[in-house]
Amino acid sequence: MEEKYNGQNEENLSMEDILKQMDEVDERRGRSKTAEVHSIQPDGLLVILEGKLDGFAPESELVKPLKEYNIGDKIEVQIMKVDEDEGRSVVSEKRIYFRTALKKVENAYKSGEPVTGTILGETKGGYNVKLLNVVPAFLPGSQSGIRRGRPIPEGEQEFKVINFRKKKRGTNIVVSLTAFKEEKVKAYFEALETGSTVEGTIESIKDFGAFVRLTNEVVGLIPASEVSWDPSQKVHDVLNVGDKVTVKVIDVDPEKKKISLSLKQLQEDPWNTVEEKYPVGSVVEGVVKSIVPFGFFVMIEPGVEGLVHISEVFWGNVRRDLKELIREGDRVKVKIKDIDKEKRTLSLSYREALGDPWDNIEEKYKVGEIVDGKVVKVLPTGAIVELEEYVSGFVPVSEMSWNFVDRVEDVVKESSEVKTKILSIDKENRRMRLSLKQATEDPWQKVHTELKVGDYVEGKITRLIKSGAVVMVDGYGVEAFLPASQVAMKRVENLEDAIKIGEHRRFKIIRLVYDPEKDVRNMVVSIKQLLLDKEKEETQKALEELSGEESSTLSLGEKLKEHLEKNSEGEK
Repeated sequence: MEEKYNGQNEENLSMEDILKQMDEVDERRGRSKTAEVHSIQPDGLLVILEGKLDGFAPESELVKPLKEYNIGDKIEVQIMKVDEDEGRSVVSEKRIYFRTALKKVENAYKSGEPVTGTILGETKGGYNVKLLNVVPAFLPGSQSGIRRGRPIPEGEQEFKVINFRKKKRGTNIVVSLTAFKEEKVKAYFEALETGSTVEGTIESIKDFGAFVRLTNEVVGLIPASEVSWDPSQKVHDVLNVGDKVTVKVIDVDPEKKKISLSLKQLQEDPWNTVEEKYPVGSVVEGVVKSIVPFGFFVMIEPGVEGLVHISEVFWGNVRRDLKELIREGDRVKVKIKDIDKEKRTLSLSYREALGDPWDNIEEKYKVGEIVDGKVVKVLPTGAIVELEEYVSGFVPVSEMSWNFVDRVEDVVKESSEVKTKILSIDKENRRMRLSLKQATEDPWQKVHTELKVGDYVEGKITRLIKSGAVVMVDGYGVEAFLPASQVAMKRVENLEDAIKIGEHRRFKIIRLVYDPEKDVRNMVVSIKQLLLDKEKEETQKALEELSGEESSTLSLGEKLKEHLEKNSEGEK
C-alpha cells in the first residue's frame, strides 16, 4: 500500500483509498509526529524527527508550496515508510492535515461559511479545485462566473460548499464561486445609499466613463460627465488605471446591479460662486478652448466657460478670420457681459476688454492731420485705410490722386503703407474720411503760378479714352486732357491713327482752371491749335518777306499764293 501511494498523485486516488492508507500507516507507524525543517531541497524538505535527521517530506506531500517553508519551521507529519537502505523515513504533512481539512470543509458546508481554495484547471463541465490546499472539489461552470475562454482566476478564492456527500469510494464535494458573490453583492447594495461616499480603484477607462472596482464583487461607473466640472476634459485627462479614488454614489439600481458614481460632486461646483467671483462688468483672463464660426469659447476656470460671440470680437464692421486673431490655448482678457447661472452660460466680450479705440478718437486724431496708415481693402469707389486696429477711414476715388484716376488699383495696392490726410471724423457713426492726394503738395499750385492759357507745354500721351487722350505734362506731374477734336487739323475717326500711347509731343494750353476751394483743377491742351498757330506764324513771315520784294505785275495775294505753293512743294 505504501509503494502504491508513493508512486501515485493523491488526486488520482479516491478519498476512501487515502483514508485507508492513513489508517494502515497509523497502525504501523503512529498517528503523527512533530518535525523540524532542517533544509529545503529542490524536490522536498529534509526534516528532523525525534532529534535525528532522518525524515524527508516530498513536495507532493506538503500542504503549502515549497517556497513558503523556512528552515526551523515546525510541522506535523505522518511517517509513510522507512527506507532501511538510506536510513531515513518518508513523511507526509498532507496526510495529517487532510483529515482536519476535510472536517473543516464539512463544517463549512453545514454552516454556510466560506472556505478557501484554488482553481487547478479546467475540466469537463467546470473546473478542478483544491480546498485548503489538500481537499479536491469540483466547481461547475454555471457556479464559476468565469466565461469560457477567459483566464482562470489565480490565487486563493473563497468558495461556498454547495454539496458534501460521502460515498463508498470517497466524498463528493461541489463548490460555488458565485454563491458568495451574489450574497455579498446583495448585502453591499442593501447597505449602499445614494449620496454616500465610497472608495475604489480605477479598473478600466472608456470614452464614456471609468469603471471603479469597489469590492471584489462590485464595480461602479463614473460617467464621463461626472469626472470633472470642466466639460472639455476627457476621462483619460483626469484618471489612470490603478488610481485610488474617493467617489460619491449618485444612483443605485439593485435589480440591474448598477452603481453610478461621481468624482466631480465631491468638489465644489464652481457655478455656485460664479456671480461673486466674476461679477458682470469685470474683466477677467481665460484660455481659448475652441473656435467656432460664430465666435470662440473661453475657459475662465475649470468648469466655467463662456462664449465670445463674433459680434463681440471686433470693433466696427470688421469681418476677419478668427483664427488670424487667436488660437486655441491662447490666454486672453474678456469682459463679463451676462451670467445665466441656471443654464450655466456666460456671455463675454473680447473687444470691450481691450477698450473701444473710438472713445477718445478726437484726442488721438485731428482733422487736417497727416497720418500713416495701411491699405486693407481696395474698392471700385476708393480704398479703406487702417490707422490702427479697429480704426480705419475711407479714401474716395476723388481723393486718391491729384490726377485723373481710372482704376483705384493703379494708385494703391492692398497691404501697402500710405500717408493720408484726415478730412473729417464722425465719432458717432465710427467713420473717417481720408485723402491720399492732400497728404502731398498740390502740383496744380505751381501750374497756376507758372502757366496760363496759350502757353505751350510738352508731355507724353499716357492713355487713350473715347473722347480723347490723357497727357502727362512734363515738369509738373499733372495730367491734361486732349480732346479728340483737337488732335489734328482735320476730323479724326480713329485716334490711334493720329496719336500713339507713349508718344511725346508739344501742345498748346487752351483751357486752364484752378479753383481749390471748389476742388476744381484741370487743363485742356490742343495739337490742332498748335498747328494753326504755326501756320499763322508762317503766313505772317511770308507776308513780311513778299512785301519787301520789287514791284511785279502779280498782286500781293497772288505772290503769297505762289510762295505758299513753293513752300508746300518743298515740304513735300
